[in-house]
Amino acid sequence: MGPPGGAPAAGEVRVSSLGDGWTTPATLRWTEWVPLAAAVRGIGVPAEPGLYRLRRRSASLLAYIGQTGSGTMTLRKRMAMLRGVFGPEMPYRDPHTAGPALWAMRHQGHDDLEASFAVVAGDTPWRKGLEAVALAEHRQGHRCSPSVNFGRMPKGYRMSSANNALIVAAGRRFRGTVIDDDNPSHLAGVPPAGPLDRSVTAEDWCGHWWTSWRLATAALEEPRAGLYRLRGHGRQGLVYVGEGVIVDRVRAHVAKMRAPGHAQGRVLALVAPLEISWVEGTWEHHQRLELENDLIAAHVLVEGRPPLAQFLG
Repeated sequence: MGPPGGAPAAGEVRVSSLGDGWTTPATLRWTEWVPLAAAVRGIGVPAEPGLYRLRRRSASLLAYIGQTGSGTMTLRKRMAMLRGVFGPEMPYRDPHTAGPALWAMRHQGHDDLEASFAVVAGDTPWRKGLEAVALAEHRQGHRCSPSVNFGRMPKGYRMSSANNALIVAAGRRFRGTVIDDDNPSHLAGVPPAGPLDRSVTAEDWCGHWWTSWRLATAALEEPRAGLYRLRGHGRQGLVYVGEGVIVDRVRAHVAKMRAPGHAQGRVLALVAPLEISWVEGTWEHHQRLELENDLIAAHVLVEGRPPLAQFLG
């Protein structure tokens, strides 16, 4: 878990300042911007875990924010996975999910992509929590997400498929290309629904109007799509926030609780019985992901950590 908040040391910059005096409980030291073409060769990239951000040169809006560091992965290794951005064909979504969109940006004539890095100590949930805060900062400040986070693609392009053994065996691997029609990845995101400084169990948390708390089995009555939050019965903090068809997501969580040795299931079982509160909406999938990110960031800002079972698989 990451360190608690405090006054920034000399030379440190807060990840975020989101209004009403709220700041992230950690600081980041971002490197200077370096050309992405150099970064994919390891130039100017720390060989440590951390966060990274991509933009067009001198742009105020970012193109992408990401994190890396699981196992032996480092920022330098992660940047090397973007070499395909400079190839003649659109890369697949593996090994980097943003590769197709960044390739499309270059294909549009944006050859000025650059990167900046921040080393982050701590475990993966903490690092992912800080990634959520960095994304939320951008969303709060600019009323939009970085342009190709959350599966977004530049208009006029279809994204490549993933590239793994199952996809290849099924004959479903394909390269993305220029297209004339639209698809959901071209649709605009949604701005933040509200501030991030409320109690995580409040009925108006993050600007949404949440249902009352009830046992999680109540969400199995009928399908509904939207956002949801889970807590242990009578507890104040949250154990998880998510998005999707809520009945399906709750069933998945219950299955994990019954699976021996499942990391997330163990945490959920420790606080059972689970209570749920949700918000229904007609958002596109990438829009729900944006709003879910805001919820995770708000939890980090208010509680000092992500929800206990977040990012555990």
